[in-house]
Amino acid sequence: MLQGPRATIREPWTLELSKQSIGRAGEFQAAAIFERHGIVTTHVDIYGVDLWCQTPSGRRVSVQVKATQKPTASGQHTTPRYAFQLRLREDNLADVYCLIALDQSLFRLFSASELTRTTTKKISALQFTEDAMLTDIKRYLY
Repeated sequence: MLQGPRATIREPWTLELSKQSIGRAGEFQAAAIFERHGIVTTHVDIYGVDLWCQTPSGRRVSVQVKATQKPTASGQHTTPRYAFQLRLREDNLADVYCLIALDQSLFRLFSASELTRTTTKKISALQFTEDAMLTDIKRYLY
């Protein structure tokens, strides 16, 4: 076993990332997808905002990225679901929340007003599709 500050490697060579590393990977993966769709991104280190985006129409949007590695099956739900930890406040700084499934390189976008004040948002793995992601990009970032 090798252990570093942000990751642990266990035999047979599985990698366990820290929460901070998972979040950072999500930010860069989301930024890469945005850029491929003509959305200029700037990575920022501001509480509540991870990316500043300029849409193809010239609009500026702040984005908070939440990432998870894989879905889990739990309780009465037979379809695996992704769980995202949220900390929504009254003074939300982000215009859009990007919930990214790292194992699929797919995300869903939500406005701050669409998310409830729950601490965990669970989404069925079936809702993470290329079509759904492209629809969200057009809805929120064009």
